Amino acid sequence: MILSALFGFAAMAQDAAQTETELTSEEKTAIIREFSRTAQMDGIILNFVLLNNKTVDLLFAGSGKYAMRARANAATIFYVQGTPEKDIKLDPQFVVEQGGKSFKGKAINMKNLEAGSVPKGSQISGLVQLAEKIDVTQPFVIKGTGDAEAEFKLSEKAIGLMAN
Repeated sequence: MILSALFGFAAMAQDAAQTETELTSEEKTAIIREFSRTAQMDGIILNFVLLNNKTVDLLFAGSGKYAMRARANAATIFYVQGTPEKDIKLDPQFVVEQGGKSFKGKAINMKNLEAGSVPKGSQISGLVQLAEKIDVTQPFVIKGTGDAEAEFKLSEKAIGLMAN
């Protein structure tokens, strides 16, 4: 009976992997778009992607994908990226506000997502991780330095994608 269960889980995992690879690039882009928002800062537009099982599978590869998925299941995390239109001084301080509460985000640098100068045209990428999970089915706002703000209100489609 244990062997049957193991083979059943292996078959389900193989089906899930096939489904993921069968998505067209348009379908993948549409899924990422459901979980993405932008914020305008002085000289840069930052793109925030809410990480969940669907978006992690599309954005990350290899064994790091599974570690990232585990992190995203334990806390609310956003993948952040952008390219400055001019030389900027970056101060990656982010706060998420939801229902009158504030949650400080910890910036995790992948490339240039750290305090300091970033030259025009340089890629910025990293993660913003909250210490806890928030209810992402309810509206929330990510606020950055200055008046940078990205409002999230997930669509019914996005909420359905997270449930599957």
